Amino acid sequence: MCLDLGCGRRPVRGAIGVDAAALPGVRVVARLDARRLAFRDGTAEHVYALNVLEHLDDLAAVMAEVWRVLAPGGTASVEVPYFAGVSAFADPTHRRWFTYTTFEHFAAAPDAGWQSNRHTWFGETRFAVIHRRLRFGKLHRLLGIEWLANRWPALYENLFVYWFPARALEVELSKRAAS
Repeated sequence: MCLDLGCGRRPVRGAIGVDAAALPGVRVVARLDARRLAFRDGTAEHVYALNVLEHLDDLAAVMAEVWRVLAPGGTASVEVPYFAGVSAFADPTHRRWFTYTTFEHFAAAPDAGWQSNRHTWFGETRFAVIHRRLRFGKLHRLLGIEWLANRWPALYENLFVYWFPARALEVELSKRAAS
């Protein structure tokens, strides 16, 4: 089973469309920030959350629900507006912004180094971050900025993010055992 959270009018093909609005294509009408979604534990092989997480109040609770409904080894595809992109602030319903490292807070922190101080105290959700990609507009792709930003994301975020802002962040997460 695959779920498409916040699917709007066009759920991902083969996925069960879940949205707060009873639109064409929505099979389950539910608040995505509800305490509990109407799916059993560990039943989804894949969850899509494409351009929806930025609209929700409690990201930690939503990620915990994604974790709960995913089967062991299941994956989640996330797309969110990148914090420096104009679209992140253009929509008045956006409630949060995302950086390259935001989803690391839902993964196990390393034992040593500066990243060991990552804030993970707000829940037990521990995904593995499988893949991340910053997405840019066509000109920035043609100039190689997208390639450079994804090759050296820390350098990009610390020095060049406001000169060449990315538009979106794509993240692939995998459910792993809690540590």
